[in-house]
Amino acid sequence: MVTKESLYIVVQQQLLALIQDRHLKPHDALPSEGELAESLNVSRSSLREATRSLQSMGVLYAQAGKGLFLQDFSLTPILDRLPYRLITSGTQLAEVLQVRAALERGLIAEVASTVTADDLLELDEIVAGMYEFERAGRTFPELDRRFHLKLYERLGNSLITDLLEIFWSLRDRMQAVLPPLQVANLAALHENIVIALRDPYTLDPVAALDQHFLDIKDRVEHMSTNLKSIQTKDSDISTEMKDTHA
Repeated sequence: MVTKESLYIVVQQQLLALIQDRHLKPHDALPSEGELAESLNVSRSSLREATRSLQSMGVLYAQAGKGLFLQDFSLTPILDRLPYRLITSGTQLAEVLQVRAALERGLIAEVASTVTADDLLELDEIVAGMYEFERAGRTFPELDRRFHLKLYERLGNSLITDLLEIFWSLRDRMQAVLPPLQVANLAALHENIVIALRDPYTLDPVAALDQHFLDIKDRVEHMSTNLKSIQTKDSDISTEMKDTHA
């Protein structure tokens, strides 16, 4: 039996099947609300609930006065639904880093075979900016983001970009509640990747990338240990205060 609460899920599935059956492409218009309600044999209120849910999931988007359209595929809505527990400790940050490292490691060989001289010059410029920030004692998350996006730009795979953006968004969320991650030689680690890409037959881009992630992993684990120590001390102080007021 389909309950009122689950009806919109059934309508969602019907809408997704309709999109597939009609071979709709991103930015194609869906039929009007009246046509959809009649075609699916559902009420307009149930249809609206289903389409609102699909909009929040990034499947559809609405244009005022024009109707509903199929959205470009994107992983961004997934980020908004990730559980908050993912951003509460350095342990989770290390796990996210492990997944990202595995993704990039699997791609770097293809990067080495497709990267151009102009790409390498642009990576050089980004690394030079990293050195400037390091000399000033500043971190450079935006340059880090630009570097890695540039690495895989030549592959022309928007899904890779979406996945990397999710990792960075998670990192940004995590670092808002975690102690700052200090990486003193991060510019040199990135420079080593560029050097290896310039001569991939003699040097090893995979090894350079691994060293980059290994160094950060060690620092994340150290940060996580320190955070747990702080949390334990805070918990002990809180317990002592409760005992004092008991």
